[in-house]
Amino acid sequence: MTLVLAIFVLNGCQSAPKEPDQAAIKAEQDLLALNRVFQPVGKLTECKISHHQFDGSYIATGKVPHYLYNSPVHNHIAPVLADEATRHQYDMWDTLAANMEMPIPNNRRIRYYRKWFITKPEHIDTVTTRAQPFLFYIYEQVEARDLPMELVLLPFIESSFDQFAYSSQGASGLWQITRATGKTFGLKYWQGYDGRRDIIASTDAALDLLEYLHKKFKGNWLHAIAAYNTGEGRVRNAIKKNRAAGKPTDFWSLQLPKETRLYVPKLLAMSSIIQHKNHYGLQLNSIKPQPVVSEVIINKRVKLKTIAKDAKISSKVLYALNPGYTGGYTVKGRDNKLLLPRDALTSFYNRENVRYTKYRFHIHQIKPGDSLNEIAQLNNTTVSLLRQLNDLTGSFITAGQQLIIPPR
Repeated sequence: MTLVLAIFVLNGCQSAPKEPDQAAIKAEQDLLALNRVFQPVGKLTECKISHHQFDGSYIATGKVPHYLYNSPVHNHIAPVLADEATRHQYDMWDTLAANMEMPIPNNRRIRYYRKWFITKPEHIDTVTTRAQPFLFYIYEQVEARDLPMELVLLPFIESSFDQFAYSSQGASGLWQITRATGKTFGLKYWQGYDGRRDIIASTDAALDLLEYLHKKFKGNWLHAIAAYNTGEGRVRNAIKKNRAAGKPTDFWSLQLPKETRLYVPKLLAMSSIIQHKNHYGLQLNSIKPQPVVSEVIINKRVKLKTIAKDAKISSKVLYALNPGYTGGYTVKGRDNKLLLPRDALTSFYNRENVRYTKYRFHIHQIKPGDSLNEIAQLNNTTVSLLRQLNDLTGSFITAGQQLIIPPR
């Protein structure tokens, strides 16, 4: 909000907010005061907006934006705005915290694990570092299904975000899914491929299972999460036993295996910490709330080393993002969904010899005078899709910039 207000002030335009709160008034006053340092403030006039600034119509000139070019503000206000943006930049932990809704009771088990996490910063540091490539991706999948944001943290509890984790009970991957459960929820197992370790496939299967359990336990998420850990049958039997004895059937009253009785409190303790991390003084590795990885579909048998070479990344990085491909090859005769680093896509699709992808994306080098509208029309696509593929938050484009263009 502060950055947006600053841009309007710099352009000599100001809109009249409807009944702003005191924080908004203070922010505007601060920005006006800052503006007076660099230029006099005259009478506010009607804001004239160029027709080139309508949605998707920004023209690529290769120059500094007009409202800063050759202005005394150019060399002075940019670092001020950058510092302000940094101070107010939300990361993924803030995004998750703002959307968490599960009640956190004042429970002894939750207090114990909250204290345990807080006093083990090295563990939190390791896990949050491992989470960086996957956290936003999992958040997107959970959000798309309108599920509780707390579920994004399940790999924190299940595997410590170790995509290579394997338990003594035969559970594998980020979501610690057993072979039988995975097969029930659509995971595949072939020579050289294990769906439990495939980030994309296992995330789908885990969320399918959680949705199924939520429905089976009539909307009770704590029962569903407990059942994810110990099995539907055990939780159902514990509920029946308590009901027969006239006892409460909430999660905290059930006689479940020790691991499960501690499993749900761990999740809620971590949720509590993320929602109040400043209060607890815990530093979480900052993760930007934006895509880190993207899916590509390969429908031929190809060496992972070849894909890594075409994407200009190391084989180690590619395998870390796609640990389900244990044999080092994609599987013949199927759509293999692989994750690539987002910033490797332009290199990957720039390779003329990439003929093994299902869809033939290509790269457009922006020239002076190009606009997103024009590029979209020439390529039979939409401005919205171009923004999504290229992580564009607005419609400003710059000469020399590369855009990923979807197939026609």
